[in-house]
Amino acid sequence: MPARIVEFFGYAPLDPAGLVNATARHCPFVDGPCIKPRHGACSLEQGAQSPVIICPNRLYANGHEILGDIAIQAFGAGVALTSAAIIADLRSTQSLTGNEVAVFGKYWGSELSIPQPRAEDDDDVGGFFIDYVLARLRQDGSMAEFTAVEIQTIDTTGSYIEQSQSYFKGDAFTDSRGNTPGWSTAGLNWANVSKRILPQLIYKGYVLRRERLCGKGLFFACPSAVLRRVRARLGTKMLEYPIAAGTITFQAYDLGPPVDAGLQRQLVKGETFTTTVEQVAYAFVSPVNLPDMGVYEKAITAALAR
Repeated sequence: MPARIVEFFGYAPLDPAGLVNATARHCPFVDGPCIKPRHGACSLEQGAQSPVIICPNRLYANGHEILGDIAIQAFGAGVALTSAAIIADLRSTQSLTGNEVAVFGKYWGSELSIPQPRAEDDDDVGGFFIDYVLARLRQDGSMAEFTAVEIQTIDTTGSYIEQSQSYFKGDAFTDSRGNTPGWSTAGLNWANVSKRILPQLIYKGYVLRRERLCGKGLFFACPSAVLRRVRARLGTKMLEYPIAAGTITFQAYDLGPPVDAGLQRQLVKGETFTTTVEQVAYAFVSPVNLPDMGVYEKAITAALAR
């Protein structure tokens, strides 16, 4: 399905504020370099469907507000996200209050790599990253508990580079059919939900389930469209659980309505759903949303009859 850019460097295409960012290849959501500087798209829309966030940095608006929201869900109100460097300073001056949550992850100065298991005769296979680890500290600086957060948008297929090139120049984009703003051949790579997103989520969920201090499981933050695809792939019969060790909490976000020039669309919290990693794993290998029996036979027979 054709797609077009909804947000370009943080703003509607051709918004003067966005064009300033485009010239500098600057991302306003992390106040740093854009991670997709040749394209600059934060979100796309397909047809009459709601826009879908395609860049993870778009979810970091308002100073990583979604991490603060997750920290409150996991640890309660009153906690404060704090970088590891500031934690060290507070510890050295004995100024910790017991409300600090140390953040490990991109843009917070410290990331954690978890080693992968290997056989004795294997070479080092490196490790895998969890996007964010939130660790609640005691007043003496020791860790009371922690939770992990995965941030996931959706990859694209095809290309929308012609749109981006027009917007970099400050020009409207007109497609081959004369539509302005026009549409491109870009699409959304929903196949990655099954191929990559869910397998990684299940693996990391099981790893965290064995952690003594991970009492709130894993949080998975994503656009609502991604969560709908996850639930469609897994089926709708998964049981809901309270947040606890061994759970996965799915937290969806959407873009708010269009805004005036010079303003950014709000990030709006959507559905929250918590289940266990076992429920997700079982649903993944036992899909319920299957086509009718015999669909391959019918398709082959129809092709042979042509």
